Amino acid sequence: MIRSLYSVKDATLYEKYPSLNTGIDALLEISKIVDQTSSYNSRVLVKFDLAELVSSYQLSVLTQTASFYLKLTAANPTEIPTEYTLYSYPVSQSWNMGTGRFSVKDSGSNGVSWNYKLTSLNTGSVWATSSFASTTTASWSTNPGGGNWYTSSVHSQSFNYETADVTINVTNTVRNWLLSTIPNEGFLIKRSDQDEQSTSTLLGALRFFSKESNTIYSPRLEMRYDDSIYHTSHSVVNHTEEVVVNITNLQEIYKETGQARMNVSARPKYPTRTHATSSNYLDIYQLPSSSFYSIRDAHTDITFVPFDETNTKISADANGNFFLLNFNGLPVQRYYKVLIMSKVGSNEQYYYDNNWIFKVIQ
Repeated sequence: MIRSLYSVKDATLYEKYPSLNTGIDALLEISKIVDQTSSYNSRVLVKFDLAELVSSYQLSVLTQTASFYLKLTAANPTEIPTEYTLYSYPVSQSWNMGTGRFSVKDSGSNGVSWNYKLTSLNTGSVWATSSFASTTTASWSTNPGGGNWYTSSVHSQSFNYETADVTINVTNTVRNWLLSTIPNEGFLIKRSDQDEQSTSTLLGALRFFSKESNTIYSPRLEMRYDDSIYHTSHSVVNHTEEVVVNITNLQEIYKETGQARMNVSARPKYPTRTHATSSNYLDIYQLPSSSFYSIRDAHTDITFVPFDETNTKISADANGNFFLLNFNGLPVQRYYKVLIMSKVGSNEQYYYDNNWIFKVIQ
């Protein structure tokens, strides 16, 4: 099972503009400005509400079985190096998203900025720059500030001639939040200290879609875990022959708050002829245990649930194959397509795309 949560707030912190709030900008940015004497960095803050997961799953599943990934979708990165690393830290103090914009420099007084956690009108809300609480810290290049974070849960992703899309394994941080070891104040994403301190002008600008972009690319926290079962109750189809696969109970519309069991039928296209009193087409078969599902946007073909050999296995019980699909992590008022894949041996893969389409609504 792969399920996504979307950010509840996000913003960019600009060292060059220490009081500027960017809470409703459509893009989040990690960049650097270098002048003759100084360098100025920007960092990203993003937070997710975990209440929905806590109410839906046992704590033992969330803290012992599931893994979690922070995902940001790139939007027009410019002049980025071929190799670099991004780091994610759990924020140690609460912050307010605000309603400012980068394009209106005097609009950002009511939310987080490089200097302030809550509002630039409240001098008591500055980020700590010394005498840090235990296991917390901060850093900067020119202007003190830029957020505070815990040093105990650092995560990173290194890029080497890759797309700038971010997928960072943040399981340790999320488990600490769920166990209340540290408070959930979101993530701070930044470059390495070395890159931030550098006066190089060759680091480029990384930009990502924010929650305010009104797209399907908002920041998301992806939960992954294996919820499959596999009972060999029926004959497994032989992929050396043609196989017919279908989703027998697919509905046209599903509510975003719902979950559905998708029943998957499989049978040989041409059953072996036998003398019997009933049709061979009524016999129940099942796909091999190494069968998986994927969910894609029907119009853009963007993958929301990828084929994953651990977390999107198709189950099997006495009634045949199935998988459980939760619709909470899919943007509403859009159409989605289901794909199925069976892996036979180490080299053979069989894909099924029979125009299985559904819509998610509010």
